[in-house]
Amino acid sequence: MKIETTISLESELLQKLNRLLERNGHSSLSELIENLVRGFLAKAEKSAYDLRELELINKNAERLNQEAEDVLTY
Repeated sequence: MKIETTISLESELLQKLNRLLERNGHSSLSELIENLVRGFLAKAEKSAYDLRELELINKNAERLNQEAEDVLTY
């Protein structure tokens, strides 16, 4: 379900979006903005996931490094 909303954009940003709309064949500005927001959210979610993974690796770094050294000695 789509919900209509209103946003305010700087005129320069709107002009850039309209040029992008013309070049990429989107059917409407709404479709283009939806796709851009989806991409932004996916990137933000991946960044958050990567940060959590890095925290886990760092938390266990000493043990993981020791295991790697053990494997390499075999």
